Amino acid sequence: MKTIRRIYFYAVAFISMEIVLWGMIGLLRSVFSDSVGGGVQQLAQALALILVGVPVFGIHWWTAQRSAKNDEEERESPVRTFFLYAILLGLLVPLTQNGLAFINRFLLDIFNIPTSRALIGGSQSLSDNLVAVLMNGFIAAYFLSILKEDWLEISNKAVLTLTRRVYRYVWVFYALIMAVIGVNQILCYIFSFANDNYLFANGLSLTLVGVPLWVWAWKSVQDSLRDSAERASLLRLGVLYFLSLSGVIVVLSATGIIINEFLQMFLENTFNFQDFIGATDEAFAVAIPLGAVWAYYGYWLKENLNTLPSAPRRAALNRFYYYILSLIGLVASFIGVSMLLYFVVDTTFGTNIWGGNLDMHLANSLATLIVAFPLWLKTWRPMQAESLALDEAGDRARRSVIRKIYLYLAIFAGVVGGMIAAVQLISLLLESALGGMPGDFKDDLLNALQMLILFGGLLAYHWHSLKRDGLIRRETLNEEAKQLTVLIFDADSETLLNQLAFLMDAEDVAINLILQNPAEPIPDADAVILPKSIAFAPPEMLKGWLRDFNGSKLIVASESDNWFRVENPRQIAKSLRQLAEGDAINLRAKSPGWMIAVYILAGMMVFQILFFLSIIAIDSL
Repeated sequence: MKTIRRIYFYAVAFISMEIVLWGMIGLLRSVFSDSVGGGVQQLAQALALILVGVPVFGIHWWTAQRSAKNDEEERESPVRTFFLYAILLGLLVPLTQNGLAFINRFLLDIFNIPTSRALIGGSQSLSDNLVAVLMNGFIAAYFLSILKEDWLEISNKAVLTLTRRVYRYVWVFYALIMAVIGVNQILCYIFSFANDNYLFANGLSLTLVGVPLWVWAWKSVQDSLRDSAERASLLRLGVLYFLSLSGVIVVLSATGIIINEFLQMFLENTFNFQDFIGATDEAFAVAIPLGAVWAYYGYWLKENLNTLPSAPRRAALNRFYYYILSLIGLVASFIGVSMLLYFVVDTTFGTNIWGGNLDMHLANSLATLIVAFPLWLKTWRPMQAESLALDEAGDRARRSVIRKIYLYLAIFAGVVGGMIAAVQLISLLLESALGGMPGDFKDDLLNALQMLILFGGLLAYHWHSLKRDGLIRRETLNEEAKQLTVLIFDADSETLLNQLAFLMDAEDVAINLILQNPAEPIPDADAVILPKSIAFAPPEMLKGWLRDFNGSKLIVASESDNWFRVENPRQIAKSLRQLAEGDAINLRAKSPGWMIAVYILAGMMVFQILFFLSIIAIDSL
């Protein structure tokens, strides 16, 4: 089957299977249950689903199975593999949810709470859940047997392995979300000092299902690490990064809320422990489980990075984690400083920029800074120290793409933000000079001035860091270049030597270039540059020397030469076509069409950004 046809058959099989499943569940519920499935209308609908779904599913699934049995390519198809794992998720997740619904109602009954307060399945009955569990489990067992057969029959298991890896991590996420919400509900009940027993029952049911399910899912992932491909999986790294970063972001946000509430009560001299817990109970209930997620998966992320055999790759991945946290800390610190300056201006000059309760605004700014500034320092300082090192690791850090992105993002924000603040400031001054003094002139002037200072400081600091990276790299490169000796074998002309010397001076790199006569004694060198005329017919003395020389050898062709170096048969065919058309051979690759499209889209995005910034600047006038 072709890919489009294959997608069609498996998509229809998936949808029709779900139709048959819900028809069978509805039919059995109408027989055994009075709460959900009773009534003639429900029975008729269930029979209609079965009568329509069974033939459609039978035809499409039979066709797909027959093709898979007769064609190895069909059985190895990514579409088929995705279908089997997706259908298992579509069956086992509802099975889990129905089991959770039963446990949820059971715990509510123990606490004498109406089952309508259940988080899951409050309107269902035991028979409803049992019917759904049995039908989903029965069909899941069938497709699981199909999947096991494919694992035995397929020789190339790369697609199966990748899809199974994704499948396992989906279960990890599903179970972890369930467990975190469960613990959150229990903590909300504990911190609320209220008689909301339904929170405890709902949270306990989620925890009792989610934690064992997470243990099983994560254990299956950890057990798979015996395979080296699983250990080196980019998906695993991505999951660990995502869970660690999600945990730290949520924890820091919740910590900021807690500190903010504490400072407000402290500044207003109204601190009361019970009121404080009541105001921060949700923040605590979120921070505690997500803090555990951050600590646990942060540990495994560190362990996973430490097991990487390549030290440069290990450092690069660790750098990626630090720069993301540093960027978060930088943005939040900038906002905190800005809010604090607003407060200082308001209290010093009485401009009433904010209005309202100044203690609340001071608490907000201090809470933001208390959380964000230490985060920025803790993550930025190691990256700065790494970039200042004069060894090979420091050179890699300075050339790191993620570092350049970080610095240029900060510089971009400083330039654009400073430009907008400068427009606002100059516009206010010109308006005042022309006699059009606005009523809120003082507020707007101080606001624009402090934003200009902040964005200017952001720009100056990161521009200085970028320039220092360049200076250190240039100094290191010059030290290495001074130790590099390059011989140029050109007995007739010094043109090439002069051109190279000029270019190296332009690059500010001082390489020891020596013009060498092939007929004279040849000194030691690290690299040689040979014109093609000498390289293809060297003198006897040079031929013997080149045979024993282990350094780099560069061959230079003159503009009049008709020699071309081709990489592959495609370039040969291209060159022959150019000759047939009467054109000169040109081996330079043209930009592919998709790259042109990318350039166009990028230009359009830049234009839109500048357009909206102009509108913002005009609106602020």
